[in-house]
Amino acid sequence: MRSSLKVTSLLFVFSLGVSGCLSPLATHRAVLEYDRTVSYVEADLLLLNIARARYHRPVHFTAVSSVAATFDFRTDAGIRGGIGHAVDPTEYPVGLEYGVSVAENPTITIIPITGEEFTKRILHPLGENTLRSLVHQGYELNMLFRLMARGFSIEESDGRHFLINRPSEGDGFIEFRRRLLHLASLEKSRSLYIEPLLFNDTQTLYVRPPDPREVVEATEKGYRWEADAKTGTHTVWRPTVGRLLISNYDSKRLSNEERRQLHLEAIQYPESQVLVDIRPGYPGGDYPLHGTLILRSINNIIGFVGRNFEEDREFAVAPDPRTRTPVRNPVHTLEVVESATKPEGIEFAVQFEGRWYSLRKYLAGQEAASNWNQEAFAVLSHLFQMAVTDLGKYPTPAITIQK
Repeated sequence: MRSSLKVTSLLFVFSLGVSGCLSPLATHRAVLEYDRTVSYVEADLLLLNIARARYHRPVHFTAVSSVAATFDFRTDAGIRGGIGHAVDPTEYPVGLEYGVSVAENPTITIIPITGEEFTKRILHPLGENTLRSLVHQGYELNMLFRLMARGFSIEESDGRHFLINRPSEGDGFIEFRRRLLHLASLEKSRSLYIEPLLFNDTQTLYVRPPDPREVVEATEKGYRWEADAKTGTHTVWRPTVGRLLISNYDSKRLSNEERRQLHLEAIQYPESQVLVDIRPGYPGGDYPLHGTLILRSINNIIGFVGRNFEEDREFAVAPDPRTRTPVRNPVHTLEVVESATKPEGIEFAVQFEGRWYSLRKYLAGQEAASNWNQEAFAVLSHLFQMAVTDLGKYPTPAITIQK
């Protein structure tokens, strides 16, 4: 009897140990698998919408807002055998029986991006802050601008001209690409600046001593006071972070008034237009440009890639002779393969209207130029993720799926 109690105790301890080991292992596996699954869902959604745009179908996005997984760990243990005295020890053998089971019950909540949020996040043009964030991630400028830019609006002596990022524009498209290659060349040679304008914003000029209450109020708002004893004037100013500027010079070397004037010019345009000023006398200034870079929406980016299958296919564009530093310049901004059957060696693939749409896999050891597609698709994925962040706080109807 005493030996049976020992066996029972051992079984209890063993079952606790097994369940304790399985719990973190199962959780670890679940976290990794759910993360992998959600990332593949987002990638497939992008490919699916590119395929829809190829046939001029309306795009539709659904975001996974939450995944709640409940794990049920169960252990069973028992003793099999007889009790009593037997002449033959093998007559009543004692055996151990145990079992361990893990049940997983995931609940996934998805949110269709519709209504006002769809318009705001998918149809509305991207802003300069998004562009600046991606530039600082180290992505190539030529890649970013080919994806994100709708075109250039350029101020010239004979008026304003538009260069549209659309192959059907012909010469306008060629010139747009050459301008981008020139900016990317300057960026590669460390001669391009993409930074907000910093200047002192002068608010008021007084010709009388200020009231102390005015000084206190202005100081609380971040303003500073300067007095000129000779003229008796009092100037109110504060440091200001202005709009984004793309230039071939360091704007901080300009006078405060020049920087302020550039900011005043920039704020005439919405945040989806970024001021560009490539001046003579600085690196790359023999190919000058003054105007704005016009950003487009995620919907327009997807439509641009979708039309590249057949309707509005990109073609090779060589850089201008004045562009000296070479950069990567593939024919297609983002090439998605269309095929009748699912191809081999792919990263992602979806089926739509009986055809397969896939992205080729980049293999280790291949030359750097071959991974352009993967990088461009990663940029598109980042743009999508930046657009659908924190959708859970908006009153959009959610769909909950229980497995």
